[in-house]
Amino acid sequence: MKKTGLLIDNQKPDRLRIFKMMEASCELAIQKGRHELEKGCNCIACVNKRKRILYPSEQKWKFRL
Repeated sequence: MKKTGLLIDNQKPDRLRIFKMMEASCELAIQKGRHELEKGCNCIACVNKRKRILYPSEQKWKFRL
């Protein structure tokens, strides 16, 4: 069995890759500004819109904004 330190060291590149992908998608959203859901767009706004469409919330919200 591996030591905990080795597992954490092995996970660092994967975590760094995820953070870079998130930063890139946020920068793309800033560059594009407000826009409708586009097919193939990987900005964070379109990704979140797609996720809401594919996996709608089953829970009823108690409050509204």
